[in-house]
Amino acid sequence: MDLGALNNIDCSNISLIIVDDIPINTKLLGKLLEPAGFKSLQQYNNSQMALDSVKADQPDIILLDVMMPGIDGFSFLSSVRENKKLDKTRIIMVSAVSESEEVQKALSIGANDYLTKPINAKRLYACIASQIQQIMEEEK
Repeated sequence: MDLGALNNIDCSNISLIIVDDIPINTKLLGKLLEPAGFKSLQQYNNSQMALDSVKADQPDIILLDVMMPGIDGFSFLSSVRENKKLDKTRIIMVSAVSESEEVQKALSIGANDYLTKPINAKRLYACIASQIQQIMEEEK
């Protein structure tokens, strides 16, 4: 499988969590990312359960939907950014909403990147590869 920018990246030390209230979306992202060989790849359709897991497991990367019932993506993002233990966690917002105000809001709250749905696999791989490279740089 062609993983684009992830082809030359070692993902075996990276934990990734996918959060989206629609099961088909988490499954699709999981299928796209599974071949990259992440240390762990968890999927959540319940934002509260995901937030509890994030606080306990401190993942390296979170793919986070914006529009969800209960805790929406912006509230989730704010909660993660308020937790000092999660300072290094990279958050990529994933949404069908592509208006510049929404993107700006996500970035101002602390998102590291923003992807729009429908997901373009090559863009997804490039975005995650970029975040992993930044994680590796910070560890040096």
